[in-house]
Amino acid sequence: MKNKKIELPSGRKCEIGDMTIDEVDSCSDVTSIIMENGEVKSVSNVSKARTSWIRKGLKGGDFKDFEMKGNIPVDSVLKQLTEDEKNDLSSAIQEHQRLGE
Repeated sequence: MKNKKIELPSGRKCEIGDMTIDEVDSCSDVTSIIMENGEVKSVSNVSKARTSWIRKGLKGGDFKDFEMKGNIPVDSVLKQLTEDEKNDLSSAIQEHQRLGE
C-alpha cells in the first residue's frame, strides 16, 4: 500500500505505512497493565510500546539522513524526535492502522 504523509503538530513531516495484523498485535501487546480490585495498579513498557509502533510504522519524512535497516528506521532517525513528536507519531501510526486505506 501507499505510504500516508502526515504533519505532526511540531511541523515535522513524516510518512507512515500500513502494518500487518501481526505487527499491530505485537505492538499492542508490549504494554503491560496490572489490575487490582478492578483498578489499574501499574502500567509498564509504555516507552517500549511507543518505540515499537514507530519502528514498524514510520517509513520516511523530514529527518537528517533517514535510513532503514531491514524494514525499520535506525536509531539515529528515532533520536531526532522529541518526546512530544514520539507521542504524536505513535498515536498517528496507531490511528492509521485502525482506519486502514
